[in-house]
Amino acid sequence: MTSRGIGVVGAGISGLTLALRLQQLGVDVTLYAESSADGMRRSRLPNTVARMKATRAREQALGSEHFALAGLSDTAKISIKGEPPLEFRGALEHSFHALDFRLLIPAFLDDFTSRGGRLVVTEGSPGAAEVERWSADHELIVVAAGRRSVAELFPRDDRRSPYDRPQRSLLAGLYSGIAPAGFSYNVSPGCGEIFQMPMWTRDGLAAGMLIEAIPGSPLEPVTRLSYLDDPRAFTRTLEKALAEHAPRIAERIDPGSFAPLGPDDLLQGAVTPVVRTPVAKLSTGRVALAIGDAWITNDPITGQGANLGSHCAWVTAEAIAGGGPYGEEFGRSVAAEMWRVAGPVTEWSNAFLQPPAEHVLRLFAGAAVHRGLADRFVNLFSDPVAAWAVFSDPAQVDALLAAAPEVSLPAAP
Repeated sequence: MTSRGIGVVGAGISGLTLALRLQQLGVDVTLYAESSADGMRRSRLPNTVARMKATRAREQALGSEHFALAGLSDTAKISIKGEPPLEFRGALEHSFHALDFRLLIPAFLDDFTSRGGRLVVTEGSPGAAEVERWSADHELIVVAAGRRSVAELFPRDDRRSPYDRPQRSLLAGLYSGIAPAGFSYNVSPGCGEIFQMPMWTRDGLAAGMLIEAIPGSPLEPVTRLSYLDDPRAFTRTLEKALAEHAPRIAERIDPGSFAPLGPDDLLQGAVTPVVRTPVAKLSTGRVALAIGDAWITNDPITGQGANLGSHCAWVTAEAIAGGGPYGEEFGRSVAAEMWRVAGPVTEWSNAFLQPPAEHVLRLFAGAAVHRGLADRFVNLFSDPVAAWAVFSDPAQVDALLAAAPEVSLPAAP
């Protein structure tokens, strides 16, 4: 049988960025997706994601920029609870864009199919058997999603996976009744983190919020509340938790209108951070390459998941367009190139699941009194390689603090 180009399994941001870029580069590609675009639009909230400078630039280059002026944050505020709290606000050089993936991902899929892309809608999450079967029709198969296929094909890389269980209990949701105020990163020491930002949704502008609760902490029970059992009790309990653990968010709540948009606009669960072996040799003689969440699942504590997935897809597309053969050596070479960014993202995300190092606390304190340092700090989220270089190195932190002006400016309100 003649092989037919590249097969891509998974239609999230990684799979669709890869498929769209290969299509743009003139590479024959077939996309295997669990759902049609219309099915995606009707689904449960999959995440609350902020896409940053490089990710948005790639989408623009693809001609797949959607809802570009909606759900933007031009500032980021950091608040660490304490007496007094440690707080600062920084100006973002490039806005964070928060868009409901039930709008973004179907729009990508429509772009792919309207440009002649070949789509196969599968029944449920594919396993290794399906990937093996499909691989016979392709020179290379790239797995960008699929819970069953991931576990069966790509074993855990113990060297790069320090955790064997979730480090946070998660509650993501979309809400009415929170006044917008840019991106907000709130830390309740010993309890967890709460992220909040304006987000463009199926119902217009809403408040996206992610609660990351340390297991066993006083914040954890709110992540396990059932909304369907008692919507009013859910909302009131959440409001009290925000007043306790994220008072700056609580100040912006209108008690009369604060509530989840609906039962499908909440997502609860937990993530075990893991890096998997990226290349699998298949019985067909072909190779499967894992990218995105199929390769690395990081806790969302640094907000890098979708941005890393987009980056890995782009690296993979450029390598594929360079030509085969697409064997194990090719897969290892692509993985090494992806790791240049994926490594710092993974180490940064894993480190931030632990209490901050002393030099990181000094950086927080410096940003609270130096406006320029506050701006530098918040913009690191758009450059994870630079971010980890700073957060992992006391000498770099000392250099930043030493370069801050002697006359301090008050933090922006």
